[in-house]
Amino acid sequence: MIVSVIVPVYNTEEFLEKCIQSIVNQTYRELEIIMINDGSTDSSGSICRKWERLDERIWYIEKENEGQGIARNTGIQIANGEYIIFVDSDDYIEPDLVEKVYTHISKYKADICVYSHRHVGEQIIELPLAGKTKQVADIRNNKELLGVMPPILWDKMFTTALLRRSNVLMSNRMCEDLVFNAQVYVKAEKICFLDIPLYNYRYTRLGNFSTNYQKYSEAEQSVDELNEIFRKNGEFERYWIQLYELSFFIFKNILSRIKNREELHLPVEVKNYYNEFFKNYKNCLSKWFSPHMDCSLQEKSYLILGSYNLRVIMHSLLLNEKFLGEDYGYSSIISLMSAPLAINLSLKDRAFTNAYRKRCVIQDVEKEFCSHARFQDKDYVVMDLLDEICDLIEINDGCYITESEFLKELNPEEFKNFRRIPFGSEERRRLFKKYAERFAEKVKAQNIPVIVIKNFLCESHSVYYDTSTCYENLEEIKKINGELEWHYQQLLLCLPDAIPVDSEEFDNLVFTHDKFQFGCKPIYYNIGYYQRMAIQLSQCVRDRS
Repeated sequence: MIVSVIVPVYNTEEFLEKCIQSIVNQTYRELEIIMINDGSTDSSGSICRKWERLDERIWYIEKENEGQGIARNTGIQIANGEYIIFVDSDDYIEPDLVEKVYTHISKYKADICVYSHRHVGEQIIELPLAGKTKQVADIRNNKELLGVMPPILWDKMFTTALLRRSNVLMSNRMCEDLVFNAQVYVKAEKICFLDIPLYNYRYTRLGNFSTNYQKYSEAEQSVDELNEIFRKNGEFERYWIQLYELSFFIFKNILSRIKNREELHLPVEVKNYYNEFFKNYKNCLSKWFSPHMDCSLQEKSYLILGSYNLRVIMHSLLLNEKFLGEDYGYSSIISLMSAPLAINLSLKDRAFTNAYRKRCVIQDVEKEFCSHARFQDKDYVVMDLLDEICDLIEINDGCYITESEFLKELNPEEFKNFRRIPFGSEERRRLFKKYAERFAEKVKAQNIPVIVIKNFLCESHSVYYDTSTCYENLEEIKKINGELEWHYQQLLLCLPDAIPVDSEEFDNLVFTHDKFQFGCKPIYYNIGYYQRMAIQLSQCVRDRS
């Protein structure tokens, strides 16, 4: 079987040799290599012509500059292979990419095979696939996949037949991949996944998606086009959640690059335009999705009380994280509301893994919530109770400290001889009821709405979105989750006006991803869960309003 490799080329002379070498040296030899010079003004054309003479599999085409999307359309129209992959001319691929991907897509007789990649720049970073199934899937029966599938072209092999019958053309706008991929995904009968990093993406090259800031405003147009196509086809309501996830991902990615990615060396004038980009992106989301969710949450201010999972959910909710005003993590409500320490204990000079962990422990030990939390400029308190599962350390009457993961990491000698009060004990229940009432009084006095995210321990883990494996200590985890449910109910009794948010509508996503950076632990979720819970939060606030 012939595999067509489509390479749009535009002014990439510095990287083009390595790109072409990585393609012609593939272990799979039955290739048709289509090099499309999109009006380059550097020596890219002469490099392509040289390689055309050296390798008879190369088909070189010169055209006037119309953009990468149009060049790719040209390649699709003239390709003779049964399968197609796309390679950007500043990137390079692993020697066995085509062989491994062709073998995999043939095995499952799939229309698309998605593979993972590396970011190549000042660092080389492997990026495992966020959403995949064990063998094959289709979007119609696995809607969640549309929202987590990468909106890029160069990490996939397509059957030529799928691309031809889909009859989807790319524009020359930024994020044309987003619009193209989503349309093709829903037409594919089978999609398979290969979690091996086979593509190398130069994310810091001047002029690519990461640094082509002059085109950032075009992202709105692509998102508009994507949602309008699904609306016209009568599929917007069916897929609105996944379309929101794709739209949000693009906007969040761009804003994060402008604000946080110093290695991209973006000009000062781009950073100064950040607020305008944020405003336009927020308005675009509101235009399409406000009938389903409260998009005004993008500009509200939050006080966060809860676990690491809660932080990730809030990051998945907000385009701009500056609205996360304060957070108090890795602390029980009992510890938050208990009396100050009666002993002299300073942790500020201790060594921690990172500043966030240090801050969490110091806040818990020094009881900063009661003394320093600022409510007056916050629109919502958002909280979960996942850290209630930690034991309490009783320092003295009325003073408790959370024995969190972060505190255990510090392993302070000062606490070793104090009494522990375990989660699930009758004493612990009595304490929770007492201090939950105190917490509720404090929050009610501020007249601030409370959102309660009902996070639990995961009872299963997986690398796939359609299969999972239960933890060996499943019965113990279920017992803990049952106790957590009691705690959530008690808190909601104290806060009858609070907005509860749970995962009942998407409980298939409640599992730990085996390749999550913190390892296979039941206290962490997968990226699909975090994204979906952020949407659920926004829906619940809208429904309450």
